[in-house]
Amino acid sequence: MRLHQGIVTVVAMVLIPITHAAEYTSAKPLLLQAIDAPDGRAQGEIVGPIADKFRETTKSSAPVMAEVTTIKSFKQEGCKRLNVRLTQANVPTKDGQTIDFAIDYGINLCRDGSPPTEGMDLEKVGEVLGSADADE
Repeated sequence: MRLHQGIVTVVAMVLIPITHAAEYTSAKPLLLQAIDAPDGRAQGEIVGPIADKFRETTKSSAPVMAEVTTIKSFKQEGCKRLNVRLTQANVPTKDGQTIDFAIDYGINLCRDGSPPTEGMDLEKVGEVLGSADADE
């Protein structure tokens, strides 16, 4: 009977999902994970100064969660259009209720940290950069 109990314990430990999200001080590692993820997604908890500022602004002590999803893949290898959603539960409203707060923003990003060149007018970019050099 002891062996059977041990097996049940091991099976139960394997079946219990780990609910604690990985922690990040910024969304950047999540962006890069989503670029390489087979399902184009990454998620985790934002901690540190960014989360502190978020909590100060929202007046909620709940964790600040980030979820990155891929919206589009560019032809350029390793380049995607990503959506970043930051959420926080229990944010108080003016009428005394609490709500889940969320903010979304999109970003075009390549694995190396640069923006994709697809859709850019490179001639125009060159003109702008050239005029910036002329001003110095």
